[in-house]
Amino acid sequence: MTKVHEKKLTISNVITISRLITLPFIVYFLITDQRVIAFIIMLIALLSDGIDGYLARKLHQESELGKSLDPLCDKIFLAVILITLYVIGSIPLWGVIIIVSRDFLILLGSFFILRLKSAILTSNLLGKITGFIFGVIICAFTLNLKYIGMVFLYISIPAIIGTFVIYTSRYLKVMKGAA
Repeated sequence: MTKVHEKKLTISNVITISRLITLPFIVYFLITDQRVIAFIIMLIALLSDGIDGYLARKLHQESELGKSLDPLCDKIFLAVILITLYVIGSIPLWGVIIIVSRDFLILLGSFFILRLKSAILTSNLLGKITGFIFGVIICAFTLNLKYIGMVFLYISIPAIIGTFVIYTSRYLKVMKGAA
């Protein structure tokens, strides 16, 4: 957990925002059944997610804005792609609902903690693993590898439950003032 004091636009924040700029292109290529092009753009965007954090640390440009912006962009990126994959008939609705609901609840809890405690909770290891699993899911369904997508969708369920329990515990500790 970190306290919010400053806001700063950095190179890593620009990279984070660029992920959102790729979304219309990914959606277009998915809808027009140009899945390989959509996948390539998606893969670049997903790789940029690791690069932005690395650059922030390496260049000593970590900012409170980046700590809020990165997970928000990640969740918007994931939700838009999942909904698009559902609309084109690639992923089951239940998968979209559980993943988007998990991310929505995390965002909602984060918003309340930020507003009430001026604090930002950072991702933990299980959250990062779950994010990786989500990346595999959207890549697999984008490439129409439905069997692999379904396997990872089922694998994501315990990870989703685990992250929900961990985040809920952390939120409650922060709200009680223990963290």
